[in-house]
Amino acid sequence: MSGPKVVRIVTREEIIALCEGHLRRLEQALARWEAQAARLGELSKEERSATCARAERLRALLGQEQFAELQKAVPIEIEYLRRDQHEREERAVVRAAEHRQRDRRQRENAATLLAALRAAPAGAAPDLLQDIARLAEGADLAHAQQILARGFSQLAKASAADTLSERQRELARQLREEPCEPTLAQWIATHPSQTDRDARLQRIDRHIAELQLLQGEPAAMPFLQRLARAEAQEQAQQRNLLLDSLVIELSEAARDFQQRRELLVQVQDLASEVQTLAAADHVELLRQAAECNEHSDLAMLQTLKTECEAALTALLQAQAAQARRQAMLEGLARLGYEVREGMATAWAESGKVVLRKSATPGYGVEVGGKADNGRLQVRAVALDPQRDKGRDRDIETIWCNEFQRLQALLKDSGGELLIERALGVGEVPLKEATVMGEEREAASLQQRTL
Repeated sequence: MSGPKVVRIVTREEIIALCEGHLRRLEQALARWEAQAARLGELSKEERSATCARAERLRALLGQEQFAELQKAVPIEIEYLRRDQHEREERAVVRAAEHRQRDRRQRENAATLLAALRAAPAGAAPDLLQDIARLAEGADLAHAQQILARGFSQLAKASAADTLSERQRELARQLREEPCEPTLAQWIATHPSQTDRDARLQRIDRHIAELQLLQGEPAAMPFLQRLARAEAQEQAQQRNLLLDSLVIELSEAARDFQQRRELLVQVQDLASEVQTLAAADHVELLRQAAECNEHSDLAMLQTLKTECEAALTALLQAQAAQARRQAMLEGLARLGYEVREGMATAWAESGKVVLRKSATPGYGVEVGGKADNGRLQVRAVALDPQRDKGRDRDIETIWCNEFQRLQALLKDSGGELLIERALGVGEVPLKEATVMGEEREAASLQQRTL
């Protein structure tokens, strides 16, 4: 097809810009992954070295001009870092939740043991009762299990002394070879705690652990206070209502935080690219993005994301359009067409430009389109109304061969020129056009004549 064509051009500069954007997003993802893993205490030197080495290999692909491999591999690595960070956070949250559940069981066991010791006739040592009371109140004491074991031992002795006479105990010792007194673990198993019976408390513990780890203690404090009030409620129905309400609100808080965090990541990635390309043109937008954090308002984050996307799209389109115009003009110049200074600017302003060639006087090539989306219109044109129109078909055939050479030149430089639509030779009359500058010269001559 040798007639007018609609083509799509992708330049080397455009591909490199795309790859650099991938690498900037990788740097952001790597920094977030490293900071969070270190904060959670789950980052070893070996893991950090291996991850940084993979990132270096991906960066090297740009210098090796393996653009397609880079565009394929970098998003996979970013997704791996995101998933790995989530798994590390999940493990840390599970450990923290289990610790909270152990603490609750310990408090409840201590409270049960304390009540039993106080009810025993023989009683227990005052210092032991004081330690057990502190455990029941939630104090974090060293050797808590030893304290509970001592209390249970005294409770077992008091119970045995209260129920058996000396003669009965002597007979029992004679009848058994080994003691069969229950252990502390067995005693705890026969006194199930509220935690074991109420799955809601486990869900609450997990949500609170997540708040404390990911958002900090201040974010969890209001929920901890409400949990304490609910557990102190003596009426079961009222306590259940408070716990149900707490589960719902904690779930909503967790979803809201995840949404804010995902939006924040997107805002940070977009702002980083905008800053690299044109920081001076978007100072206020970049300032607002830099001030955001995981506690920022959800609507504000969404607005900033939209504004950063628009700014980045405009910057990339302008950059790509300039590269496309330059690549097309350089290619035509190598084919022998006259490329003058200012043609790229004139093309951007008027939407088209016409180039002549000394080897085919009276004819030229018109290139049109804004180049913002990569789609251009190219066609052979006539520059002389008084020409021999019998040559028009020959000129279109010549242009067909030149277009194929133009495609090869762009491919050699790392770009690509694809035909999306084309007409055959002679399907439409050859368009008559004027080379840049001749319009102004003709208008000036006409004005002087008048």
